[in-house]
Amino acid sequence: MPVTDKDIILRGITAEVVERIVQLKKARDGLEQKYGSLEGLERRMEQQGVSPDDHTPYTDLLEWRAINRELSDLIDILESM
Repeated sequence: MPVTDKDIILRGITAEVVERIVQLKKARDGLEQKYGSLEGLERRMEQQGVSPDDHTPYTDLLEWRAINRELSDLIDILESM
């Protein structure tokens, strides 16, 4: 069965999406090692607030939420292919 241009494009898209998913999961794993869980970090932020001297936990919280959203979107793309 010959490979079509559409097949080549889909394989390329799939490869890029999978590569991005791997990158995002590595980043999420790093945050999990640092904070334990997203829920734990959210509770910490609710209880302690944001330090005027160190916004790192807040920035990490935003990053973690963005990672989860992008992962969800990319998985939806893969499932729709």
